[in-house]
Amino acid sequence: AVVTGGSSGIGEGIALAFANEGAQVTVCGRDEQRTAATRAAIEAAGGVAHAALGDVSDPDEVTRIVDVAAAAMGGIDVLVNCAGIGELDGWVPVHEHSQTAWDRTLAVNLTGPFLMSKAVLPHMLAAGGGALLHISSVCSITVWAGDSAYSVSKAGLNMLSDHIAVEYGDKGIRSNTLLPGEILTPLHESAASASPDAREWERQVLAKHPVARFGTVDEVAEAAVFLCSDESRFLTGANVPIDGAYSRV
Repeated sequence: AVVTGGSSGIGEGIALAFANEGAQVTVCGRDEQRTAATRAAIEAAGGVAHAALGDVSDPDEVTRIVDVAAAAMGGIDVLVNCAGIGELDGWVPVHEHSQTAWDRTLAVNLTGPFLMSKAVLPHMLAAGGGALLHISSVCSITVWAGDSAYSVSKAGLNMLSDHIAVEYGDKGIRSNTLLPGEILTPLHESAASASPDAREWERQVLAKHPVARFGTVDEVAEAAVFLCSDESRFLTGANVPIDGAYSRV
């Protein structure tokens, strides 16, 4: 399994969960120390892990990441596109959004998964199958004012996943997305701190979750393992909310 964004948050949790199920994992990240820490945690628990550093929005670095992963593991069965960034301009309306922040958000959150999928798919085609999972967001199907670049990038990710599911379904390749609600991660903390009143922001977001709590990384990681496992072999082209009914209110 190749997990991008595996050095922190949801990606780290997914990498650990796959390793716990016996998968070799290549942890992909941009920060050398944090990526190494995830790898070390997997190995300390008795798992097999590798590290590949790079920026998923850079085509050359993506090629290197995938080459390193395929060589280290002897192939690639699973790709989890989890690398992502939040709103770089903070919570602002569309007319105040800078193009620089817009371009960078889409480059990482949408172009990155496209490039990773494009590079990994030939390996899966050669092997006769595989599973891709893309970590989207409940923001891709709901509207939270001031979150336009992030939300648009995740909505595009849903459609990218759907295209992969349809175009490669007869090749034994599945593609799904997970749409988390608010999950307790470093990204959650940065989103709160970017708002004028962090406590009020958290109160408003929590009110959108009928289960009356935020989600955990472990809950998302468990769902990720299921969606890439043989237990879900007839499940493809699905955009699965894991949001405590956030998207149903």
